[in-house]
Amino acid sequence: MKIGILTHHYVKNYGAFLQMKGMYETVRELYPDADVKIINYTVKKHWMKNIIHILHYRVGIDSIPTYFQKVKQLMVFTKYERSIPRTNKVKTATDINKLGLDMIILGSDEIWNWYGSGYNKLKFGAGLEADTIISYAPSVGSVTDKSIIPEELKIGIERMSRISCRDSETIKFVMRVTKRSAVKLLDPTFLYNFDLDIKRENIKEKKEKYILIYDCKLTSDQVSELKNYATINNMKIIGAGDYKKYYDEVTICLSPYEWVNLFKGAERVITGTFHGTVFSIKYKKQFVCYPTEKNRINKITSLLEDMDLKNRWLELGKEEKFIDMLEKPVDYTKAYCYIENKQKEAKAFIQGE
Repeated sequence: MKIGILTHHYVKNYGAFLQMKGMYETVRELYPDADVKIINYTVKKHWMKNIIHILHYRVGIDSIPTYFQKVKQLMVFTKYERSIPRTNKVKTATDINKLGLDMIILGSDEIWNWYGSGYNKLKFGAGLEADTIISYAPSVGSVTDKSIIPEELKIGIERMSRISCRDSETIKFVMRVTKRSAVKLLDPTFLYNFDLDIKRENIKEKKEKYILIYDCKLTSDQVSELKNYATINNMKIIGAGDYKKYYDEVTICLSPYEWVNLFKGAERVITGTFHGTVFSIKYKKQFVCYPTEKNRINKITSLLEDMDLKNRWLELGKEEKFIDMLEKPVDYTKAYCYIENKQKEAKAFIQGE
């Protein structure tokens, strides 16, 4: 049996890589005798935009040493991407069909965001042929129920054997297109144990206590409050694969598993992203979600509602609650009951049970 996974495998950020890794390893576990590969399809415009974003020199923030760390980070991403088996390069649906795949899995990540630079109807299954075509937890990102749906993507979705989504907006989208009720499933990072990779690469936890920040746009007042909180509690402030002047360490050039390990060892986490939230939950951290962009707010609040953790969302305009929320312990009882049930459901869905 030949199985292909179509996702944003070429996007160089930690969430994109780790969801791909989680999906690949889960499928291998469920189909141990199958030939499982990432479908090597790239939207060049999307790839280039991602590279430019990484290599952009931020005046007033970056220095020559930190910029070279970003260049090295790009090389590290490329190395780890290539560690997961992929097909020869393909450019069209015809090329993919010639691979002779028995099963195609579309997802996860924002592959269904047609407003983004990564949009292509292929990612919705248009023109693809296989005995089984399913979607696993894709997201429409910034798309809403008021967005006009391109006609060209409807045919692929209507032909799918099974449809699952990652968030509420994507569930609504599928209903609009197909009149079918898609199932909401966990991001594939919840299905795989990354501690195996941390152990294999002999990655050690930091000895000192620290507050971890991942891609979060704090206000100047929040930064001042955080620095004071860190000093009082004898904690460092560090970034997960990023650098800002108020961080105590430069931790830009991290492998994906070093990045995960920072979440594992953190005393507190502050994030503005979906996958930052996911790994805070995976490692049962005291965390604050402070997303400042509409598409991130939609994805994160959907996840937090599912996990009964909406009280970890710091809304815009309520920044005065920042430190109190960071200090408040998290009750993970309901969240982990939900995760355990959804892990079983996810594996049954992939196997068609």
